[in-house]
Amino acid sequence: MTVTLGCGQGHGPDGKGTLLMADFTPRVNEANPDPRIACALLLDTSSSMSGEPISLLNQGFDLFCEEIKKDELAKKRAEITVITFGGSARVEIPFTEGRDLQPRRLEAGGGTPMGAALDLALDQLDQQKQAYKEAGLEYYRPWLFVLTDGAPTDGQVFRAAAARLRQAEADRRVSVFGIGVGASANLARLADLSEQRVPVMLDGLSFGEFFSWLSASLSAASASAAFGASDASVERAEAAEQIPLPPAGWARA
Repeated sequence: MTVTLGCGQGHGPDGKGTLLMADFTPRVNEANPDPRIACALLLDTSSSMSGEPISLLNQGFDLFCEEIKKDELAKKRAEITVITFGGSARVEIPFTEGRDLQPRRLEAGGGTPMGAALDLALDQLDQQKQAYKEAGLEYYRPWLFVLTDGAPTDGQVFRAAAARLRQAEADRRVSVFGIGVGASANLARLADLSEQRVPVMLDGLSFGEFFSWLSASLSAASASAAFGASDASVERAEAAEQIPLPPAGWARA
């Protein structure tokens, strides 16, 4: 599969015991004048990910932390945040430049509050983009990935958050990628996240291949000129230069 990229508010309990963890104040290295590409990784760490899945997810992310540092542009232009949703939605790693990204041991447990994670990610992306503007930095359109092996367990919160995400996508404020993991992944719910890109299935538990692809994709994006000082200027830059991403060898046909 070949992929191309074309042209907050606070949230509390959802009534089911799911709480969002405290926000992080955006951190921007103003000594780095390069344009930034913010990438939010929303990773399902619910109890169904226990055992081999969470182990391979951790190994894949370890590999990503190594590979992103090898590209001279991506390591200073890509900024990654990791948000997990297993029992609660939390920021495991706040936005961090690729060159400073370090592995984090993720544990599996609890339900699947995907909606809470979506809201948290959108809040974090909005805050980070505002921090770029205040620092006088240009930026690419942010990326948001959701990897899950099940279905959301936060009902109405998910429905509202999915609608919010689709609107952000329609406003060209974010690019959305939904990825199902395993036979129990609910692709219908993942399809609710985007009207521009259908969700795909991970081929088995090939997290390593996915994270290698993500590193290569961020490298390709970082080498492009599809950035600007505002959402409107980013859209104009994307119209002039689409970002070709490498074939997704990790996706099931």
